Amino acid sequence: MFHRLIRTLDLHDGLRLPVRIGRHELLLLHESGETWLVQRRCPHGDFPLERASLRDGVLRCPGHGLEFSLHSGRCRAQPAYCLKRYMLEFDGPWLGVNLDPAGGH
Repeated sequence: MFHRLIRTLDLHDGLRLPVRIGRHELLLLHESGETWLVQRRCPHGDFPLERASLRDGVLRCPGHGLEFSLHSGRCRAQPAYCLKRYMLEFDGPWLGVNLDPAGGH
């Protein structure tokens, strides 16, 4: 099922939009013309990532400073930790995500 997140014309650099869809806590990020949808909390320390810094496609957790590539989801320093990423889809003017009932991607 497609879940609307934001209208594409509302995207702007610096966007950090926490979203809850059922049991999924997600974070929509937009920076330098790129948009990502990831799990909202750090897989290492459970810190909320909306306060994370983002530079050159790398998200730095505000808790312990671990850095995650938004292109692969992998933690640079500790590859055992991986940030769950979700594929974004478009529906007219809307940007959203399609989560299947079994738990998504």
